[in-house]
Amino acid sequence: MNRNDFILHSDHGSQYSSYEYKEKAQEINAKISMSRVGNSLDNREVEYFFGCLKSEYLNNIDTKNMKIQEIKQHIERYINWYNFSRIQKRLNWKTPAYASANQF
Repeated sequence: MNRNDFILHSDHGSQYSSYEYKEKAQEINAKISMSRVGNSLDNREVEYFFGCLKSEYLNNIDTKNMKIQEIKQHIERYINWYNFSRIQKRLNWKTPAYASANQF
């Protein structure tokens, strides 16, 4: 899989089922994955991650007074920290990157 061939997870919000969203996903070769209505378990991994992103990070910075590029940089830093430094009990106290690289 390369950067132009990936799964784009979302819920059933109107912004994710809009023509524009679907068209953009197609432009970047993304396969759309949507949970079934009323079943958040379909996308539980991404729901868990976004919950962590919001509670551990975004709720603690002043995004209202930031430009989109600044918010993007903050999110990129969080993703890097989450994958390579944040150990997790459910991964036997390993980071997601370490656990993923050593699963086979």
